[in-house]
Amino acid sequence: MSLAFAQPAWLAILAIVPVWLWWVVPKGSGAMLVARGSEARGVSMRTWAGRGLELAPILLRALGVSAVIVALAQPQIVETFEEPVAEGVGIAIAIDLSTSMGARDLSRRASRMQAAKETILEFLEGRTDEVGIVSFGGEALTRVPLTRDYFVVRAAVEDLDSRLLLDGTDIAAAIAAGAGLLRDAPHRSKILILVTDGAHNGEGIAPSRAARAAATFGIRIYPIAIGTDYMLRDQLAEMETVLTQAALVTNGRYFRATDVEGLEAIYEEIDRLAAPSEELVERTEATPIGLWVMLAALPLLLLGATVRGSRWGVLP
Repeated sequence: MSLAFAQPAWLAILAIVPVWLWWVVPKGSGAMLVARGSEARGVSMRTWAGRGLELAPILLRALGVSAVIVALAQPQIVETFEEPVAEGVGIAIAIDLSTSMGARDLSRRASRMQAAKETILEFLEGRTDEVGIVSFGGEALTRVPLTRDYFVVRAAVEDLDSRLLLDGTDIAAAIAAGAGLLRDAPHRSKILILVTDGAHNGEGIAPSRAARAAATFGIRIYPIAIGTDYMLRDQLAEMETVLTQAALVTNGRYFRATDVEGLEAIYEEIDRLAAPSEELVERTEATPIGLWVMLAALPLLLLGATVRGSRWGVLP
């Protein structure tokens, strides 16, 4: 807690008050001749008491005028508080819509795509981050830009279908699209979750180069490869090489899921890694007290005038 002034320039006028006091205070010793007797003793008093009553009106006026000047400087009590503030995470989710995502090797009840969609929606429950959705196959398409409207995000995820894009697995395009969503996000923590079941077969830039570009914007990539070893045996090594490299370049982490339970465990781990950061933010609160100082000046001025107008003010 501290005292501050919104208009401190007014305080310069306070320098005039001591000069005024020096000018108006009587110099030297004064005396008054009175007759002897009981009446004279009734109006007389000791030297120090008389001097005090003589100076009281002047000092009270000086204090009152000083209070008015201080009030014009707009004094305020400043208090600083530290409050914990949780900063959300910018999350982009890229989902593979290639035809191979229709395989049912993760669960008999659901395809890879259905399992991916359900676990993504479960992951987003309870979070308050900005989320964007990217779908990719032989090309990448931004479905939802970063938003906190989870109704829109849920609807977009539920409507994803492999017929929406050209068939293929362009991982580089998916990384580039996800990085485009997060590039200008105001979050210190930005992550791209990339869910796929195939090796990169797109044309254009290599996934490693797209990952390096994402890393320059502070984006961490969490690739998730889904599918059983038996179903992915022909492309598993190539896929893991590409996804692991993308994770390492961006200081992220590569995951592999061979069943729905494993996929759910992966999202639980990502939920822990992408926990909102908390920092202490200083908040300053100023309480004006100029009106109270002005109100305090009025009694001082009135008391000074009262003492000066009394018999003790003219007959010390």
